[in-house]
Amino acid sequence: MTDTSKKALIALLGVAILVLGYMYIFKPAKEDVDSLKTECDTLQTRLDDLIAKESQKDRLLAETDEFNKRFEEVLKYYPADLKQEAAVMFLKSVEENNEFINNTWSMPEESVFYTLGQNTNTDDVSVSEDALSGENTGKQAYQAVTTSYGINYSGSYQGIKDVLKYVADYRYRMNVSSFSISHDETQDKYSGQLTLNAYAITGPDRTSDPVDPGVPAGTNNLFIAGDGSSSSSSAASKYDADQGESIKSSNDLAILLSSANSDISAGVIVASNANRDETYVTSNDNARAELTLSVYAEDGKNYVEYSIGDKKYVAEILSEDLKVYVKSSARVDASDVNGVDVTVKNTTTLPVYFKVTDDDATAPRFKLVGRSGVVKVY
Repeated sequence: MTDTSKKALIALLGVAILVLGYMYIFKPAKEDVDSLKTECDTLQTRLDDLIAKESQKDRLLAETDEFNKRFEEVLKYYPADLKQEAAVMFLKSVEENNEFINNTWSMPEESVFYTLGQNTNTDDVSVSEDALSGENTGKQAYQAVTTSYGINYSGSYQGIKDVLKYVADYRYRMNVSSFSISHDETQDKYSGQLTLNAYAITGPDRTSDPVDPGVPAGTNNLFIAGDGSSSSSSAASKYDADQGESIKSSNDLAILLSSANSDISAGVIVASNANRDETYVTSNDNARAELTLSVYAEDGKNYVEYSIGDKKYVAEILSEDLKVYVKSSARVDASDVNGVDVTVKNTTTLPVYFKVTDDDATAPRFKLVGRSGVVKVY
């Protein structure tokens, strides 16, 4: 090999070493440096942002607290879900409180139409917004869901107006999306179709409203009441014509049910004379009170003893029956569990009639849990 060839080979080898060194040493090192520089720039920007926020920490915390309170206020107007059993109880309450009959109805499955926080910019979200969208928390996101109840109805003109007002004033957001009405002049009855849209917000820490049918459990014998006594609750009475409406103005006993935290002196009030405090039996616990009505005869007179725990009062029954008016109210929120479980122990031939108004549609405050003798609830 000549000297010229050796020099050319050495030069070529030097070039190869330079190229390989650039490709496998210098270029990767430069890319690492550029990446670290970019990361440092990003971290510096983040640090500057955090320093700026730190200077406004008190204001940001106050605003976050305010936003969370406002969000909780909004949540009160929407249930945690749209269970079909809750819808059944709502439609049942519509019939019980108005001259209105749900002849048929449909209840499609709920569907999600919006996920709260899904459009937020993740580079500029607060902790509370992350919680709303479920990002970086591992929790389920808050989702807005809806369903529609298609109803074929019949009723009086006033009853239909009352139902529309009932829906408008209902404690949870609901709206009428379609409505039709026709008049049968021969019977002076109205009928038509009604579509109700219901809404809920599902998500972390949301609790479903309890659903209580408000009737005693069944037995193997249709003619035996839940407590083993004969049941005549289905027998016709003079109050059937107006579904017990007259009991509201003329009664022997009144039961007032409201939230334990309301302005009223007690969440459960039972009285035989509203003008005499000594006849009051009350409970102010945020819980279901156990109320016992004992109807009995003594020395040719009829009496009712009503008691909650060790509080009780005895009143003489001066009429041919015992009429009890129950004035209830919708629940404030899921933590409002105030109510009354009523047991009627009737050893006389007197019938006992209850008229219940304005009770919560999905979680009634009033529940008849036991009875003996003739007992009927309107």
